[in-house]
Formats: sequence, structure tokens, C-alpha cells
Amino acid sequence: MSLPINGIINVNKPPGITSMDVIRRIRRVSGLRRVGHSGTLDPLASGVMVVALGVAARLLEYITELDKSYAAIIELGKSTDTYDGEGEIVNSESAVIVSDSDVRSAIQTFKGTQSQIPPMHSAIKVNGVKLYNLARKGITIDRAPRQVNLYDAYISDFKSPELELQITCSKGFYVRTFANDLGIRLGCGAYLKELVRTSVGKFSIEDSFNLDFIETNFQKNNSRIFLHKLETVLDPIPKLQLNFDETQKVQNGISIPAEGNHKLEINSPISMALTEEEKLVAVMRFNEEELIWKPEKVFRDQMQKIN
Repeated sequence: MSLPINGIINVNKPPGITSMDVIRRIRRVSGLRRVGHSGTLDPLASGVMVVALGVAARLLEYITELDKSYAAIIELGKSTDTYDGEGEIVNSESAVIVSDSDVRSAIQTFKGTQSQIPPMHSAIKVNGVKLYNLARKGITIDRAPRQVNLYDAYISDFKSPELELQITCSKGFYVRTFANDLGIRLGCGAYLKELVRTSVGKFSIEDSFNLDFIETNFQKNNSRIFLHKLETVLDPIPKLQLNFDETQKVQNGISIPAEGNHKLEINSPISMALTEEEKLVAVMRFNEEELIWKPEKVFRDQMQKIN
């Protein structure tokens, strides 16, 4: 009997398909139903898409919180109703006179924490309905702004009207909205022409795998070459090495004192508790008032294989 497949795949999503298309293909070739991802990429976008299999899906909420980086090509002088190349052009300038310094000055105004209004053409749900479904019917509704962070954006190439930027941002940041807002700031309009997600936390595009490679190796029962183990996917957060008694307590939802070796790990609000055999027991959260590590997610499926 084969062991269940649990882990994370760093997928290099190709342009032209949806994020759900990626999930369907991996479900089909892996034979698993429990497959999820840490954040949608638009159909035109490509790059890093973190996909979780089996019980690893329970770790996605932590991966979703990680910062992202992108390589974006923005065309100046045109605006579209979707803020990207899939939409209809709603404004076009006959000439674009924008310098490098103009762009750098405009970008500077967006750096740091900002309120960003999600585009109508997005997968966000309002009253259970995805915004893009309303947008396709010609319906526009008010959207609540989101607090996001633009940590950095710099010019990697600029041959007007095409501007290439390297962007580092928080979760929830819409590069399409940023492109549209940047065009407004520059006074010429702009839309997102191409987008590549280059990293999600520690998962980089250099270490990603394309779908054909993943499918081929699943068919060869060789998934270990691209599957990240549960115990490493949240690195570099600290790890608590538990003895047998502590393992039994945590497995049953009982907190453990943040003392001894465990006290040294209090530089992060969460940690991963591992058995003496280096198997994941739980994600733990530090309680500062009580000076304890409290089990937040216990992985009993993992424990069944070692008990």
C-alpha cells in the first residue's frame, strides 16, 4: 500500500490558463482531490504558484501571508477596463512623453502602506459572487479598499511606451491596479501587459517546475523530486524539537512551556513542532502572556504513521 502524498509543489504556471486549470491537472495526475493553492494568478500571468497536496493544504494560510515578487511589463499611453491586456481599451494617448525620472518619482508615491481598491475583474467575492462575474455583465459595484504594502519597485528596462518593473509587495497587492494607478499618476494612462510572479516567500521561479514535468514524473511515481516536505515548507520559521512526552501533549492539543530549548525559539509568533524523528506534529503559536507554545494546527495524519 502506497503512502499518502502530502507536500508542496512550486509550480511554474504558464500563461493562458487559469489557476484552477493548474489545480485540475494536478488533481487528475496525482489522483488526489485535496489540492489547493496559495494565491490566484490571472490567466495572462505566469510564474510561481504554490500548490499544496493532501494535509499540506492546511499550511496554505501561512504561505498566503508571505511577500511576493513580480516582473511586470506595463504599457504606457493606454488604459483598459480590466487594467490588463485582456480588457477593452478605454483611453489612448497619441504620444507618451515620460522620462525615467518621472517614473521613479511616481513609483515613490506608492511605496509603503497604501489603500488599494481591487479591480472589478478579479476573483474576490462580494456577497458570494465573484467580482469578475459581475464585471462580465457590465455591473460595477463599490469595492472596499485593502491595506497593502509596496516594498519596492524599480525599473529594469524602459523603452517607451513599454516599462519593465521588478516589484516586491505584500499579499493582496494587485499589480494590475498598480499599473492603472501609475498611469493615472503619470498622466498618460497605463495597463499591465505581461506579469511573471518570480517568488512567494522562499519559493522562487528558479526552483519551480513546469506542469508537463510534474505530470510526467507523477506518472512515473517520482513525485519526490519536486515535492517539498511539510517540515520544510514554512522555513525559515523556528522549529521546536519535542521529546516523546511533549509530542503526546501537543498531539492532544496541550500547550507546552516556552522554556529551556523552546525559549530560544521565541523570535517568531509561530513555530513548527517536530518529533524526535523530525516529523511534523503541529504548527504552534506563542502566547506572550502565558509564555507557552499553543498548538494551532495539529497534524494527526502525519502522527498516525509514526505512532
